[in-house]
Amino acid sequence: MRLLKLAGSGPSFARYSLGNRSTWLRKFCSATGVNLSDRDLTSAMKLDMERKWRSKLGDARFDPTSDAPKRYVLAMFPYPSGNLHMGHVRVYTISDAMARFYRLNGANVLHPMGWDAFGLPAENAAIQRRIPADRWTKQNIGQMREQLEMLQFSFDWGREFATCDPEYYRWTQKLFLMLFEDGLAYQKEALVNWDPVDETVLADEQVDDNGCSWRSGAKVEKKVLRQWFIKTTRFAKSLLDGLSDPTLEDWKDIIKLQKHWIGDCDGYTFELKVVGEDRRVPIWSQDPKHLKEALFVAISPENLLNSSKITGGKLLLTLENPISGRPLPVIVTENVKFPEGNDFYLGVASVEEDRQLAESFQLPTNVSNAEDSSNENILQLAKEHNLGAYPVSSKLRDWLISRQRFWGTPIPIIHCPSCGTVPVPDSQLPIELPLDSVGIPLAQNAQWLATTCPKCQSPQAKRESDTMDTFVDSSWYFLRFLDPKNEQDLFSPKLAHRLMPVDLYVGGKEHAVLHMYYARFMNHYLHSKGLISSSEPFKRLLVQGMVMGRSFRLKGSGKYIPAAEVDLVDEKKNKAVERATGAPVVALWEKMSKSKLNGVDPLDVLKEHGCDTLRLIMLADVAPTSHRNWSDATFPGILNWQKRIWMTMHDYHKLRSESALSPPDSPEFRAADLKLWDARNYFTAGATFNYRHSHQLSVGISKMQGLTNAIRRAPPEVVTYGAHYERAIAAQIVMLAPMAPHFASELWERFVALPGRINGECGEIRWDRGVFEQRWPVVDEEYGLDLTFKVNGFECCVLKIPTRELNQLTHERSRELAFQQDDVLGYIGLRKVRATDFVLYPGCDAILSITLEQLSKEDKRQLEGEGKLLASKKDKKKKKKQKQSVQQ
Repeated sequence: MRLLKLAGSGPSFARYSLGNRSTWLRKFCSATGVNLSDRDLTSAMKLDMERKWRSKLGDARFDPTSDAPKRYVLAMFPYPSGNLHMGHVRVYTISDAMARFYRLNGANVLHPMGWDAFGLPAENAAIQRRIPADRWTKQNIGQMREQLEMLQFSFDWGREFATCDPEYYRWTQKLFLMLFEDGLAYQKEALVNWDPVDETVLADEQVDDNGCSWRSGAKVEKKVLRQWFIKTTRFAKSLLDGLSDPTLEDWKDIIKLQKHWIGDCDGYTFELKVVGEDRRVPIWSQDPKHLKEALFVAISPENLLNSSKITGGKLLLTLENPISGRPLPVIVTENVKFPEGNDFYLGVASVEEDRQLAESFQLPTNVSNAEDSSNENILQLAKEHNLGAYPVSSKLRDWLISRQRFWGTPIPIIHCPSCGTVPVPDSQLPIELPLDSVGIPLAQNAQWLATTCPKCQSPQAKRESDTMDTFVDSSWYFLRFLDPKNEQDLFSPKLAHRLMPVDLYVGGKEHAVLHMYYARFMNHYLHSKGLISSSEPFKRLLVQGMVMGRSFRLKGSGKYIPAAEVDLVDEKKNKAVERATGAPVVALWEKMSKSKLNGVDPLDVLKEHGCDTLRLIMLADVAPTSHRNWSDATFPGILNWQKRIWMTMHDYHKLRSESALSPPDSPEFRAADLKLWDARNYFTAGATFNYRHSHQLSVGISKMQGLTNAIRRAPPEVVTYGAHYERAIAAQIVMLAPMAPHFASELWERFVALPGRINGECGEIRWDRGVFEQRWPVVDEEYGLDLTFKVNGFECCVLKIPTRELNQLTHERSRELAFQQDDVLGYIGLRKVRATDFVLYPGCDAILSITLEQLSKEDKRQLEGEGKLLASKKDKKKKKKQKQSVQQ
């Protein structure tokens, strides 16, 4: 009994005799409906578990009164098409696993859900069905919410909203008015991309490389229309610099995409007024001093200022230039080097080619020299004259937000014949859509357009008929989730300061440019107004890959055919033939879609295998960031793992209920139980690292499967009496819970029902609480974790450091340890250390990376000689070990 007393619960174990334990277990099984004789786990059993635990998986709501550390976990909200697809399942399975993981680690988690509900798909569907778009959208939301609930994602449904709710787009309209008041929302004529099928404007970003619409696929036409823009370029430098924010984690190639989109902010945009007109044009220049010595502005023949469509010559209009005090003539020419992505060119006196061009147009060239001016003075003067003067790349454009359809947020502007452009007063928000019309653009709805001017009360005023691009709705939704019931403002700044930025943002790479750029812009803007403490909205990104389905196309015609009509000849080489004709078929892994006949309905998998199995299959095998090829061939690994865990618990019950009281006290028993101590710590460290730090959830599953294998190798006496076996089982179930909540809940209920608790009083296991009220397993303080030393990226040495010491390890101390290791010193040799970098993952491991300076030729020759000698010694040692292994 000495071992049990040391574990802390000998008396608890001794309370049960063999007889009364069996009676107790029978009563337990009878009370709960659990049949312990079922050693084989079936799909029916898993579905029964899910029905049993559906409403008992814990509280998913964020607690605003809690002092626990916050974690804001957000998955990009979906468009409510009415049906979940595998892409939805993947993104929300990832975010839910992480949200549940953080809760088990004591965090107060915000994990909300809503709907990106405006846009052309709903409008076109409503027109086809001759029903209002709002009815169609609400019906789809209801269907998709039900499907999400079937998958048991732990969303805080109390914060749910749809962007088409007037209570939401009221605040989108308010945000527009704030931008308008600050001069960042404006209207101008523009040569726009017109989709002739959807009959609406498209931003440049929504036109593909072939000049076709991103949605309809129609060839885009060019039109001149008066459109609304948001001056995102004003924040270009801030958005570019923000990508170097040290708090950003795992942005990786998203940073490259964003930087490429924004461009190098190596110049300035100056907004010069057209003389005699109420419009401005943006002139970009690398050198602000050029405004002082400007001779002319050149435009390309396609520029909108060239209304007479001449191919070359001087226009009648001129631009004001308050910096030089002289008006700038405008010429049409192709004989200048326009900046990248720009069709305005500023000609200056200090450039000989510009002087010659000015003379050819008979323009004056005797302007003052700008050498005595500083760029700072000119920028300050430009700002005083409201010329903009903000840093930006030449190619970046402002955000075109006007859309000419019906199902979108109305722009809160009134056009009055007397007062001009008038913002709608806050008291009149929201400007609601007319929901009784089906597919009628707002520009054709005379009754809705008619209104009274807020300034002069003229009854001749008209509402703005354009709606906003749906990207405006999604550019700030993550802030509304903080405070969705706020009727006084967009959100509470106090809450925003507490909860922002989003700790983990999960979504597809297809949104890495547009949505991320617009969301970052809006956050930077609100930060500049003091409403948010952090300029960047998303601290850490988890960009998940697509779910791919196998598609089949006839080799000649390219026609897609269903899998049921195909025979696979060689699966590895993707060789296949059409079953009926024997014609060759091209088998590919492509993004799932109806048109490719390669989609899989998640509900079919759900009905056959259950929610938890679907979630585990989605997370296993490949990293979240990689594309996932969906195939039945991958199912057995997860199905068998669940069965092994189930059999383990079944056998555990059986041995505990049938064994005698006295535990063995032998070296063999202690050694076998100690193996479970090592396995629990090793696999807990690995699983925790892949949950918390790398988000490689597939590797986390592999670590948990490793723990399962270690548990199943334990001999019967360790299963029955092993304190570390009991701890290992508990860790296994808790670590599984974020991914398979129902299965883990059932396993935990059986675990805590066991008699003879060996770790009953240690406090590590909360025996009287459910699995989601447990603490995440931690590595024991005396267990040795890895401190890895890398030199120029090469892993040359690993030290085992007790957890308590590793968790307190500093950069300086890790350097000291590194330079005490012969392997490290031998690898460094004659080279000098240029830098060291230390990363600590508490409870998991630590890495010290050493970067060396380059060697001189003489040092290289010497080191190469030493290296050959060292390699020879290592090779001899390796061969000796191999020989010994063979002999054994």
